[in-house]
Amino acid sequence: MMTVSLTAVICNFNKKDYLKGCLDSLLATQSDSLSINVLVVDNASTDGSQQMIENEYGKQVTLIAKAENTGGAGGFATGMRAAVETGGDFVALLDNDILLDTDTLLKLVAYLQAHSEVGVAGAKICTMDNPAILQELGAFIDWENYGVKTPLKGHKDDTSLPDVVVCDYVPACCLVTRTEIIREAGVFDEAHFIYWDDMDWCTRVKLAGYEVHAIASARVQHKMGAVHATNTFSNYYFERNRLRFFASYLSADAFADFVLKRCSELAPQAFFAHYKGVTSQAISAQIALLDFAAGNWFAQNDGVLPKSQYDVTAYLPKHYRYCLCGDDEIKVAQVHWQLIAQGMDADIEDATVSALNQQQLYVVEHILTATTPADGWLIDGYLNVCESASHQALTQNYAEFLAVFNSVEMPVFIQQLMQGYRRFHQPQ
Repeated sequence: MMTVSLTAVICNFNKKDYLKGCLDSLLATQSDSLSINVLVVDNASTDGSQQMIENEYGKQVTLIAKAENTGGAGGFATGMRAAVETGGDFVALLDNDILLDTDTLLKLVAYLQAHSEVGVAGAKICTMDNPAILQELGAFIDWENYGVKTPLKGHKDDTSLPDVVVCDYVPACCLVTRTEIIREAGVFDEAHFIYWDDMDWCTRVKLAGYEVHAIASARVQHKMGAVHATNTFSNYYFERNRLRFFASYLSADAFADFVLKRCSELAPQAFFAHYKGVTSQAISAQIALLDFAAGNWFAQNDGVLPKSQYDVTAYLPKHYRYCLCGDDEIKVAQVHWQLIAQGMDADIEDATVSALNQQQLYVVEHILTATTPADGWLIDGYLNVCESASHQALTQNYAEFLAVFNSVEMPVFIQQLMQGYRRFHQPQ
């Protein structure tokens, strides 16, 4: 049997305990048919991660110790360059807070061997805290709404899932590619620091003529630390790099349409930030827009603020068991997952439970655009909540706020973002 060589690149920053679990699950996948060379790129951790690798794994793991934190983008870029130099057949990019099934990498490599048109194969990602629920299985760039779509997020990990999802990108949480693809498409864009770097790279792979597939039979479990974040780190970098991504691939006219849409999103974001008392997230997002306009890339610590904590139960009736219902089953499941993450006692609608013992929450796309039910409460994917009887007053207040925003704030943001686009495309 021919042995295939794979270099596994793990990017780490201050997650020693999770890294150990990841390494143990990775090393357990070694086999006669798959020889794995393990590289850990450590972004100047201060929690003893480097010492742990040296003391517990020795020659099993090659440590690349960075002098400063270059983020996931910089860490993976460093590891990808090192992996190409080793000359192996395949490269895997892995987050440090995952657990791999023993056959995950074998299945992804075998899939790429059987499908020459595929340049990247990604795993099915389940949440570590609830492995029966998907975090992701194939994701898409939403070129019409300038965002991303993860249609199977929150879906049960069951036999109804497609075997393969032909998609736009798979996250560096767990992906495998051929070494030759990295030579052709390059490494991650380090200016991202974190977020949108894997989306950008998969887009480059697709533009080079290859497909990106997600494979349901290859599973990892992922911790998803951003859910419990105490600052706006993810808010800031996701927003700034969203602008960078679309500036990279859109014409000036198309980007102007994106800017108009993004600026129209600022109004409800600011309105509900005040409504819920969570203003730091909205402020961080606006700093991200200004940093894009100014060309401030890589790490920008000033955009990361202490995260305002939002307790949705403070806005709901007390002493109820909450019951979710709605027309979109996936969206109901996603909101249910968010409420459970907040420690709420919430269930999907159950006809066997007496209505006297539960408070019904009707899940909608967004509160502002929802049709008001006769009674009960509305809740959307942002966990905005509103009692039916107060819905009309809420929408009226928003209309008054929007009129001021559109006449005063929006023109300034539009001008700054278009200046940022022109700066981004100036010859270096």
